[in-house]
Amino acid sequence: MASENDKPKVIHEDDAILVVNKPAGWLVAEDGRDRTVLAWAQNRSEDMSRERGDEAVPLHLVHRLDRDTSGVIVLAKGPKIAAKLTDAFAERHVHKLYLALTFPVPAVRWSRIEHRLKARRIDGGERMEVVADGGQLAQSEVEVLARGRRYGLVRVMPVQGRKHHVRVALSDLGTPIVGDFLYGGRRASKLAKRVLLHARSLELAHPTTGEHLRLRAPVPIDMRAFFEDDGGRIPSDTDRRHRRTRPKRKGPQGNDLRRRR
Repeated sequence: MASENDKPKVIHEDDAILVVNKPAGWLVAEDGRDRTVLAWAQNRSEDMSRERGDEAVPLHLVHRLDRDTSGVIVLAKGPKIAAKLTDAFAERHVHKLYLALTFPVPAVRWSRIEHRLKARRIDGGERMEVVADGGQLAQSEVEVLARGRRYGLVRVMPVQGRKHHVRVALSDLGTPIVGDFLYGGRRASKLAKRVLLHARSLELAHPTTGEHLRLRAPVPIDMRAFFEDDGGRIPSDTDRRHRRTRPKRKGPQGNDLRRRR
C-alpha cells in the first residue's frame, strides 16, 4: 500500500478541469471523509481562491477509481463542464488504459474479452459476477507487455467499461491481479498489500476547446518495485495501442478472442 503521507499530485489544470494522480489507499469521494481526492482538491481550490481574492469553483467527479487503484482522475470545474464530461464517459468517447500485475502471466499475448456482469451484495459492499443471462455487457482488450519470473505486466483497455470490469476480466482469464482480495482467490490475494492496478492514462477531447488531451500518471513506486523484484521490467511504451484487427489463434503464447456469457 502507498504511504499514508502520499497525496494526490496535479497532472494538468486549466479553467475547465483539474486532473490528478490518485495514490493507492485514497477514496475518490465519500460523505464525512476528509481524506478523499474530492475533498483534497476542493480544499486546494479554496486555498488558491483565497490567495487570489476570488470565489472557488465547485469541483465535480465525472468518473471513479477503487480505493486501492492508483492513477488518473479528472475533476470538472462547475456543473456544465461536469455534464459534458459525464456524457463523454457514458458515450465511450474517453479512451482508458490500465496497467496491472497478474499471477500467473496470461497464456495469450492479446485477448479481447466479452462477458456480462451482475452485482451481488456481500458483507461490506458489492461483488460483480459473470452471468449467462441478463447483467451488463463488459468488453476489454488485454495485452501482456512484460513478464517476470512469476508475474505478468498486463495492459487492459476497456471497450465497454463497468464497475470492477478490469479486475473481473483478468480473474476470468485465470490470471487475477496481484493483491486482489475480492477476485484474486486465496493465493493471488495474499501476494501484495493492495490491488496492483494503475489507471495509467486517459485520452479525451477537452470539454471547451475540443483539444485532444492525453493524460498520464507514472507507474507508482510500489508497483514498479514489486515487478522488478520479480525480475521484470516495465517498458517505456506502455501506452502504445495494439492493432484492433481480429486476431488469429496462434497457440499457447499467441492471440485469442473469447467471449464469456
